[in-house]
Amino acid sequence: MVNGEAVMGRILALGLCLGLCGCIPAVEIKSDSLSFDDVIEDTTNKLLLLNVLRARDKAPLHFANIPVIRESMQLSATLSNTQVAGPVVGTTLRNNATLAGIFQKSPSFEFNHLDSKDFVTGVSSPIDAKFVKYWLDRGLDQRIVLLLFFSSVEIVETRSEAGPVSTIRIRNSPRDALDVIRGRERAFAGPEELKCDIQSDFERYLKLINVLKTFFAHSYRERRVLARGLSLNDKDGRGLQSFAALDQSKIQLSYDKGSSAYNLYALSPEQKVAFCFYESKRPAGTSAPRYEFIDSGATRVRNRKSCYQGVVDAPVEDSTTPEISESPVFFPGAASVKEASEYCSTYNRFVRQGPAETAAYPRLELRLHIRSVGEIFQFLGDLLQYQDEIRRHADGRRPAALKLNTPVTFGYCPDDRSPGCDDIFFRLDGDPSDARFSLWYRDKLYSVAHLNPPEEPLCEGDACRRQPTRQKDHTLEILSVVHQLVDLNKSATDIRATPFVQVLP
Repeated sequence: MVNGEAVMGRILALGLCLGLCGCIPAVEIKSDSLSFDDVIEDTTNKLLLLNVLRARDKAPLHFANIPVIRESMQLSATLSNTQVAGPVVGTTLRNNATLAGIFQKSPSFEFNHLDSKDFVTGVSSPIDAKFVKYWLDRGLDQRIVLLLFFSSVEIVETRSEAGPVSTIRIRNSPRDALDVIRGRERAFAGPEELKCDIQSDFERYLKLINVLKTFFAHSYRERRVLARGLSLNDKDGRGLQSFAALDQSKIQLSYDKGSSAYNLYALSPEQKVAFCFYESKRPAGTSAPRYEFIDSGATRVRNRKSCYQGVVDAPVEDSTTPEISESPVFFPGAASVKEASEYCSTYNRFVRQGPAETAAYPRLELRLHIRSVGEIFQFLGDLLQYQDEIRRHADGRRPAALKLNTPVTFGYCPDDRSPGCDDIFFRLDGDPSDARFSLWYRDKLYSVAHLNPPEEPLCEGDACRRQPTRQKDHTLEILSVVHQLVDLNKSATDIRATPFVQVLP
């Protein structure tokens, strides 16, 4: 019986050992993988936010990431059996079996600094327009796109077909607005058309983006004429065969019914992107919206057809038409005036009536300037500095007299009751107890709140009902956009990868 119990104990010990070898590593791999993913998420978010705070302080930016987290697992088990031979009377020796197991984990990680030439060149170059369209198509608020992706806007005014052409530039620069705002001694009480002359560029830009409520992006292909009036009535059919062999993605053969001949076009290899908006006030007698093209300097086709057609003809160059040079009109400086300056007169015309008809003069058009990823970091840092300075400037003053955004929202709700006018664009002073993540920087805690804040109670006590708050905080959403833009500039040479995972039983 003793031998049978010993054999049974050995079998149970061996089964337990095999069970440990098969179950524990699988459970640990699953648990540790999720934990490592949380670590990468939290670390990446904080590194991203750290660069925004560095940009606020005008300090050098340092981009880094954790490309690899490795972990080796080792599970060992020992089974020993002792049997006493001979008499056991008068001794403490007894038959025994011992089972021992060791489970060991050794995690490690790599930390890479993204300081390669290709990465620095990428984050310093203007963002491709197709990525701006990608975020607009995903449903990102057009006001966020206009604030985040564009550094300035120009209003181009053409007086007649022969000119002159004048331009004014409105910079999307929060930090530059501080000196203008500090210089105000009292609230503005004059007519609306004179308000422009006492405002900063940033305030004028905030007002302008609320006018462009129908801003969108449209993709199209550009085509150029190669030949007209071609005939394919060859007796031997060689002409038809040669055209049939052409690449249809690059060459387009179109039949003109009026001339009873074919026209040959060359199509652009890639789709181009046009930024547009449509007029909410439609001209009398028309039912379709009137589209307006916004020039971004990324395409030669600059007409409204690129806002709704899939293929647009490139303009034909005419050497007999003289080129009209543009004359910039500069802002003379913030001051109380009795008559609007030339700069503000152009600005007021666009804000009040929008662009005029294409065939009518004077004609108003927009031109946007796209930022780089590095400029986006600088903008967010400048915005934080702007909000902090405005808050300090507003201490001891009446908020109603100042009418300033701190933090910056999508409009002044007392003046503009549009949906989402009080939505917060970017802030780092969220509630630490309910923050998505927080970061200590230079002995101060910064917190990023959720997109939708928690519900607020209507009263105090356990019997209170809760109501959802309408104000949204888009800080987390903006950081997700910036994170993807940074990743677009990472190459395979910047990120190391482990070729295998080894688990030692």
